[in-house]
Amino acid sequence: MDKLTFVLIRSKLRLTLSAAFLAFLAMTVGGCAPREHLPSYQWVDGPTALRDLAARAQAVHTASAQCQITLTRSNGQSVRLDGAVVMQPPDRVRLRAWKLGQAVFDLTINRDGVWMVLPDDPQGKQRIIPAGASAAEMARTWALFSGEFFSASDAKMIDKGGLRIVVERWIEGKKIDCEVERATLTPRLYVLSDSSGVKRFTLNEGEYQVIGGVPWPTRLVARSDSGTIDLKLQDVELNGELPPAAFVPPRRAQKM
Repeated sequence: MDKLTFVLIRSKLRLTLSAAFLAFLAMTVGGCAPREHLPSYQWVDGPTALRDLAARAQAVHTASAQCQITLTRSNGQSVRLDGAVVMQPPDRVRLRAWKLGQAVFDLTINRDGVWMVLPDDPQGKQRIIPAGASAAEMARTWALFSGEFFSASDAKMIDKGGLRIVVERWIEGKKIDCEVERATLTPRLYVLSDSSGVKRFTLNEGEYQVIGGVPWPTRLVARSDSGTIDLKLQDVELNGELPPAAFVPPRRAQKM
C-alpha cells in the first residue's frame, strides 16, 4: 500500500468514527425520542376526515396500560410515580399510582362522579388531594376526547391549510380546539378556553403507536393552573377484557 492510499484510508476512517461519535453524542445528550411509524392519511376533505376521526375513536372500547406519572406543581416541585390505568371511553377511568411499592392514590371516574382513596394521615391527605384533582381532570378529559369528541353533532372542522387542521367544540360554555396532524390524522393538541377566551387547560398527545390497527398516543402531557401531568404509557392494550368491577370505587374511596 502506497503512502497516499494509507493517508486517504486513515482520513476516511477518522471521519467515519467522528460521525459515529457525534451521532452517539446527539442521542445520549439530546435524548432519543421514539419515532412514530404511522401510515399516511389520504386526505379527501374536512367532513370525511371528521368521520374518520370519529370511526377511529369508536373502534376503541377499552384501553389499559402500565404508566409512569410525573406530577409537577405550579411552584415547580415534582414527583414521579409508577402507575396503571384502565379506561372505557368516554366517561370511565381507573388510575392507581404508587411510589417505592407503596400506594399513593387510587382514582376512580365513572358516570356518577370521581372517587379517590386518600392517605389516613391529614398531612399526607393534604399533599395528595391537589395531585389527585389534577390527575382526575386529565383522566376525565382524556377519556372524553378519546371517545365521543369527534362524533358529536356540534363538532366543527376548521381547515386553513397547513400541516394541521382544527376541530372545534363547545362543552358547558367552554371552547375546545383540537389540532389534528393532517398527514396522519392524529390529534396532537387539545386546548380548553373559558368563555372569555383564556386558556385553562391543554393536553398534548404524542409518541403514537399503531395498536390493534388504531393509532394511539403513548405520551400525554396535561397543563393547567395547578401544574403539569406527564403520563408515559407502556404495554398498552386496546379492546381487552376488563374486570366487571374495574370502575367500582373501593370501599375506602371518598367522593371528590
